[in-house]
Amino acid sequence: MPESHMLPPGPFTRQQAEAVTRWYHDIAIEDDQGSHFRLVARDPEGRMVWRAWNFEPDAGEGLNRYIRQCGILKASSS
Repeated sequence: MPESHMLPPGPFTRQQAEAVTRWYHDIAIEDDQGSHFRLVARDPEGRMVWRAWNFEPDAGEGLNRYIRQCGILKASSS
């Protein structure tokens, strides 16, 4: 899986999060507070399986692990 579809291992920017949401069906920005937000991964039934605030020290690490194992790529990114 190309690393361009992944987040940095630590905190991430809105631009990085939006890029990931363009590639994956099961990743979305939620709890948007403007300066900070959560990126959330959900299973096919819509249940949350992973989430992290964008400012957490290891936010991208856990989300990347989920993306590598279970991320559902969209047919085409736009």
